[in-house]
Amino acid sequence: MMAGSLLAAGCSGEDTVTNKQAIQPMLGAVMHAKTDEVRRLADQGVGLNERYYTNNDTPMIFAAGSNQWTVVEILIDHGADIWAYNQFGITAAQRTETSRVIPGSNEDQARLRVIARLKARGYPFPPPKSDEVLKLVEERRWPPTGAQS
Repeated sequence: MMAGSLLAAGCSGEDTVTNKQAIQPMLGAVMHAKTDEVRRLADQGVGLNERYYTNNDTPMIFAAGSNQWTVVEILIDHGADIWAYNQFGITAAQRTETSRVIPGSNEDQARLRVIARLKARGYPFPPPKSDEVLKLVEERRWPPTGAQS
């Protein structure tokens, strides 16, 4: 009886984790660097602003953090929230400055286009640091007044 209870508890926990991932198709596509799947989901408007359950990352924040700048472009072009931040105040814009892509590479060119898109929508550059973002959120000043989505 006890072994059966442990098995049921183990299965229950596994199902919870699986279900959390199953209902977040965009995050899954970004995490597995499936650019074509990201584009397909974005074309359908699916999961553009999903939140990862551990740190509140959005697909765009995760893609920027893993230097998938082409994916960030796709997400921006399909309406993902450029002002999104995670629980630590990290934004995709901050990642443009800390990216370690090879200068002049295709991903670097995509990173530069992301910066241009963000600036065109009024994103401040250099972007505010994480602690500044969290303070602005607390003061209800994030996103900035007059900011474009």
